[in-house]
Amino acid sequence: MASKRLYFFVLIFLGLVGLLLLYKYINPIEHALFPKCPVKHATGLDCPGCGGQRALHYLLNGQLSQAFAQNQLLFFLAPYIVTGFYLQLVPKPTSRELKLRKFLYGYRAIQILLVLIIAFTIIRNIV
Repeated sequence: MASKRLYFFVLIFLGLVGLLLLYKYINPIEHALFPKCPVKHATGLDCPGCGGQRALHYLLNGQLSQAFAQNQLLFFLAPYIVTGFYLQLVPKPTSRELKLRKFLYGYRAIQILLVLIIAFTIIRNIV
């Protein structure tokens, strides 16, 4: 059972590495390979993820200010998501790791995260 789980995570990891390499070397602005935002296309409004592909490209190429200008939310969510993956991969989590997982990814934390994402979306479309 553990080997199937490890195999699954290795496949996910390799897929993520492949995607990161793609985003590092191919600029989403210049190529039609990358999907465009359907929300932006349909409404003209920026969704919380708009600019995320461009931000990731700039971030992977060390252009932090350009990345931040594309999508500010990415800078706050990226460490949060990476921490979540780490806490999910820990085979035998300590009580400290379990408390951290509950604090960061529990019901209340998800509610707060959703409010922040909605607020970000509203503010970015007003400003």
